[in-house]
Amino acid sequence: MDDFDSPSMLEAVEELERKDYLSALALLLPLADAGNPKALCNLANLYHFGWGVEADGKKAAELYRKVASQNIRQQHLSGIAYQNLATLYIIGAPGVEPDCEKAAQYRKLAIEAGFDM
Repeated sequence: MDDFDSPSMLEAVEELERKDYLSALALLLPLADAGNPKALCNLANLYHFGWGVEADGKKAAELYRKVASQNIRQQHLSGIAYQNLATLYIIGAPGVEPDCEKAAQYRKLAIEAGFDM
């Protein structure tokens, strides 16, 4: 098992699945600070949807971009990050105004990264 799916990361995912967002947040923060891209993407989801934290579209977008720019093919992570950016710009969020043009650009990047819903 690599750092991508460390025991702490797997535990954080379990907490997310249980919808225990505060416990997940506590596990994700040090992993994200250490640069774990899976933790960064999951932390972005928390900010995107306001799960366990105040919704913050700007913070979510910043974290998604960090993951997307790394071109991580493992588990389609960069593609998922681009797709989540597209969704963020389609619907908007606190600090992010809807922008269909940006959404389309991120959707295209998601497909190019191998993620096509």
